[in-house]
Order: sequence, then C-alpha cells, then structure tokens
Amino acid sequence: MKRIISILIASSALFVSQSLFAQDATYPNRPITWITPMGAGGTSDVFARTIQPFISNYLGQPMIVENKSGANGVLGEEAGFNAKPDGYTLIFSSASVAANPFLRKTNYDPRKFVPVIYLGNVYLILLANEDVKAKNLKEFVEMVRAKPPETYNYSSWGVGGMGHLASELLNLEAKIKLSHIPYKTSPEAVTAAISGQTQVTFQTTSLAIPQIKSGRLHALAVAAPNRLPESPDIPTMAEMGFPGIKIDTWFGIFLPPNTPRYIVDRLNKAFQAALSDPEIKAKLEAKGIFPKGGTPEDFQAYFQSEMKKFSRIVTEAKIESDTK
Repeated sequence: MKRIISILIASSALFVSQSLFAQDATYPNRPITWITPMGAGGTSDVFARTIQPFISNYLGQPMIVENKSGANGVLGEEAGFNAKPDGYTLIFSSASVAANPFLRKTNYDPRKFVPVIYLGNVYLILLANEDVKAKNLKEFVEMVRAKPPETYNYSSWGVGGMGHLASELLNLEAKIKLSHIPYKTSPEAVTAAISGQTQVTFQTTSLAIPQIKSGRLHALAVAAPNRLPESPDIPTMAEMGFPGIKIDTWFGIFLPPNTPRYIVDRLNKAFQAALSDPEIKAKLEAKGIFPKGGTPEDFQAYFQSEMKKFSRIVTEAKIESDTK
C-alpha cells in the first residue's frame, strides 16, 4: 500500500512538473498588451516604446502599447488590475501607482499588484525663473524664509504627480511653505514658471535640461544621489543640506493579482535583457532615463518603501485627497 501511495505521489509530482514546463514553454503565444497609465508622449510612453521592439523580438510576439491616461494613472492602473492574470496584459506604471491610494479613491489595492521588475527612473530638477536671484537651493530656502509663508509659488503637472509631491517634501524638509498651483501637463507647469506665474517647478531631467540650456530657467538642485553626468554643475539636494529630499519618477512592470510565477519570471528575464542591452541603455540614458533592473523581490521591497514614503508626505503635508 505504501508503495502504491509513493508511486501516486511521484506520478502527481511529475504531472505537475510537466504541466508547468508546458505552460512555461508555450508562453507567450499571442500578442501582449502594455497598459501605460499616462498619455502619449510622456516619459513612461517614451520609455515603453523605446524597449518595445527588443521585448517583442525576445518573446517572439507583438507588443501593443495602449495609453490609458486619467486621474494621475488611476484609470490605466485599474484596467490592468482587473485584467485576466494570464500574462497578456502588463501595467507599465510609474511612481504614481505608489502614491495614488493616499491621494484619491481607487477601486483596487496596489499592494495586490504582482511586481515584475523595477525598470528605471528619471531624476527631478528644481528649476527657478529669472526673477529668483538665488543661485542654488540653499540660497532659495533662505530667500523664502525671509518672506511670509506662501509668498512664493510652485507649479506642477497636477495633484499627486511627482512634481507636486517633491515640492511638498521640500516644504517639509526645509520647513518652508511654497504655494501650489497645479496644471494639467508638465509643459504647462514649465510655461507658468517661465512667465512668472510661479517661481519654481520640479521637472524631470528630459524637460529641465533644455530649459536650463536655453537660459529660460536655471537649476537650484537635483534630487539625485549624485550629480548628473550631463549637468555636473547642478548640485544635489544633499549637497545643499537636504539629504531627506529623495524622490524621483520611477517606472516598473506590474501584473494583475494572482498571475502565476512562471509568467513573472519569463517577463522579468525579458525586461532584464532589454535593460542590459548596450544599445537600449544608451537610448534610454540619452533621454535622461536611468535603467535599473533586478528581481521581482527587489522591486516588491522598493515598491513597499515608496508607498510608506508617499503616505508620510501626504499625511504630514496635509494634502487633501482628490476624489474627482
């Protein structure tokens, strides 16, 4: 009897192993859709389309980038969350996925997303217009402290965007009070700063560097661990005395809840290969995007730490939830 049971157990294990192998060997066998929760032309869209051809070739299937913007990424994230967990719908999301639960009502729990890989990030530069005579962040903070609270304004690309949260983190760390004027897009926020409607704005490197080179805006500091190779004259937040201002726009791949592990591993390998490719890496860095990579577990740990950070910013800065 024991021998029969042992044979049955061994047979079951073999069947499960063969089934998993078959699943792994045939995935993917049809086109895969990437939901990008931001509009066409944005950094996440540019990132996705830059690595799309490589991933398609690696997996042997067409990759369809679907822009589904709205509510700071909530609409696209919700669509991805509710998709079938079969590996044929990915969520190519940004840091907003970790901030949205604290800023607006969502019909999904981001903690249940299945993380695949931390793709990379774009650093933020604090820009000021010509009316701001401060040459760096330290001088700007001193200038702000010399005036009544909310004398100076900052523009962002909307409530919950990284430009907004970075500015509120600056308020907390520097113990100042800049007033927020939100706009719908990053270009509008930049225009507001140039025209004098606001004095400063946090923007990604890809948008900030051209403004600095043109002389329309000047840099006060960059929220990066080190000075940027393409702009070595811009000091970091830490160099200016504010090491606690650690915030950037990052990007990653998520899958719907309950997606099988073999799918996660297959996609992780594909994206890791893309990020390690010298040509892809050069293209991304030319756009101000710094590739990262790593295991699903690495990304999960980072994602959880980011949610804690954004919860703190929203709570301590007393940012009102946007339920529209």
